[in-house]
Amino acid sequence: MIILKIDIVGSVASGKTTLSRKISKEFNIPNYEKDNVVWKRTPSGDVKRTPQERDAYFNDIISKKEWVVEGSPRQSLKESYDCCDYIIVLDEYTLTRLIRVFKRWINQRRGKEKYNSKPTLKFLWQNIKWVFEFNKIKKNLLYELENYGEKVKKFRHSKDAYGFLVESRI
Repeated sequence: MIILKIDIVGSVASGKTTLSRKISKEFNIPNYEKDNVVWKRTPSGDVKRTPQERDAYFNDIISKKEWVVEGSPRQSLKESYDCCDYIIVLDEYTLTRLIRVFKRWINQRRGKEKYNSKPTLKFLWQNIKWVFEFNKIKKNLLYELENYGEKVKKFRHSKDAYGFLVESRI
């Protein structure tokens, strides 16, 4: 049996969460959202973890036998790069990501999709900004990830990343 440790990075609305859930289900391994490592979800709202709490929680996750973690690139939470089998970079087209942001926001407003933040206009605008911020940092991210050699796999679409992992698992 092959053990998998995977870190999925990409822009907001690139398909990270959907891909991590699909991998988790297919290979029966736990998946974690980096946002939930940074933020403690409480009934009264999100509370940011202290750096010590965040680091302890994340180190607990990546010390497990198998895992999938996903999230937008952060200055913190890069420890997983050293110990994972693959770093999957999702580089979906900007227009596709923007359409997904709008669809997600509309579905959240209609109560058809649950999300950690309230679907306000301010939050919609923040997501749009994050789409374009990723485009600005992408070159530096890819340069930084060159240090991890063959474990870095870049895909335009999450379905291609999933196909690669299924083929690699066989």
